[in-house]
Amino acid sequence: MRTIKTHADLRCLRKAQVFSDPFTAYLEEEFLQLKEAFDFDGADEQFTLDVYGYMVVLEKGDNLRDLSVVGLRREEGGLLGSLPEFVEKVERDGECWYKVVVVYTNEFAMAFYVPVQALDDDEAIASWLEEQAESEAYSRA
Repeated sequence: MRTIKTHADLRCLRKAQVFSDPFTAYLEEEFLQLKEAFDFDGADEQFTLDVYGYMVVLEKGDNLRDLSVVGLRREEGGLLGSLPEFVEKVERDGECWYKVVVVYTNEFAMAFYVPVQALDDDEAIASWLEEQAESEAYSRA
């Protein structure tokens, strides 16, 4: 699991080449959109998502049913027990991942990014994500 709260976090991921270039570029776009949405006028280095809810990138081996470290307890089903505000399936350059936004309070929401390869062939999780994304797409149509 990787958390992104600041521009420095993104630079670190880019430098370490933890994720593919298209996925990293997408995360950078998302971060800049959040910065803009929160109407932050300062330097990139001063902006932090700490107070708004940060970005969480899940990786192969992460237990999506127990994300207690980010407030989604095992006893409640982790990500699968949450009631996401929305789920979006994103496909770029032959890669696929899901963006899951979970609202904790009126002022705090977390964005979870789940690359398909991080699902560890867990059909239940894959089905849940696909159903959530499809119902979201259907409700927007």
